[in-house]
Amino acid sequence: MGRPVGVTILAIFNFIVAAFCLLGGIGMILGGGFIATMLSQQGQGSAGAAGILAGLGAVAGVFIIIIGGVSALVGFGMWKLKGWARIVSIVLFAISAAMQLLGLLGSLAHFNLFAVVWKPVLGRGRRLRHLVPAQA
Repeated sequence: MGRPVGVTILAIFNFIVAAFCLLGGIGMILGGGFIATMLSQQGQGSAGAAGILAGLGAVAGVFIIIIGGVSALVGFGMWKLKGWARIVSIVLFAISAAMQLLGLLGSLAHFNLFAVVWKPVLGRGRRLRHLVPAQA
């Protein structure tokens, strides 16, 4: 029995994500050290702040590389048609969808989309005093 096309596409997508995570993680590690070096040479801030930036870059980079490793492992499992890879993919998709929904709600709350879009729609043509300047 051959591998389904959808599973092949998802496995390749996981390999691509793993490659980008590896590159991004290395970039974060090097970028944190680069910014820390620039701050210490410019004389802006303290050496402690530069060390904290370098450490944060290294920690974030390692975290991103670990995520890439998990993605590569799931991609390999999907390539080999393992059942655990399917379950892990579903769980990670559910977590990702929940985080995206929270991000969407956060952005809607931040930009106060309700006041910008829904008040004029619900006003049904009435002049809104805060949108129309007063005439002398």
